Amino acid sequence: MKPCFAKDSFAAAAVLLLLAGCAGNAPAPSPSPSPQPVSPPPSSAASEDRTVGTVRVNVSTLNVRAGASTSAEIIGHVRRGERLTLIADAGDWLRVKLNDGSTGWVSSELVVREGAATRPRRAGCPPDSDYSFVTAPKPSFSELGPHGMVVIEANVDARGIVTSTRLVSNDTHDDALAFLAEREIRNARFAPPMRNCAPKAFVFTYKRAF
Repeated sequence: MKPCFAKDSFAAAAVLLLLAGCAGNAPAPSPSPSPQPVSPPPSSAASEDRTVGTVRVNVSTLNVRAGASTSAEIIGHVRRGERLTLIADAGDWLRVKLNDGSTGWVSSELVVREGAATRPRRAGCPPDSDYSFVTAPKPSFSELGPHGMVVIEANVDARGIVTSTRLVSNDTHDDALAFLAEREIRNARFAPPMRNCAPKAFVFTYKRAF
């Protein structure tokens, strides 16, 4: 009987060579694409205040406040006739930019809107106007006693009647003169300012020299 190990060895070697050749011709796996870095969204620039018009101060001295409230801190004052840039309209309060670039809030009843669209006026509606005196204060003068300036802030309602007063300053340092100035402005009567066909309450600053 002839040995068969040689024949079997050659057959095994042929199979191994065939497998090696197939393995060599197989395409190499393509490398997976590396993840691209995600760019962060561009940061939005700080929005600038938009100008929506201008307003003109309608009282002797107008308080500029840090917020839209009479309890907010007073951060500045502007005088009658000054024009301010209007930034935002919150109804009773307006956000404005002052000439020095600072911003604050003022009462919409104490300024006149300019450079902005107005509502159509109803038939028979009176035009917008500033306040005026119906009965002006009647100061009494005396050469005797201390001299100086008394400043009173008077709240006037939509009927033109002074409802309350507040002493702002008294250079005379005489309480009797301050009382006299308050009494004078309380006896005054106003035609209140008209805004959008309606009379508006306002604040009047009374400066009384003695």
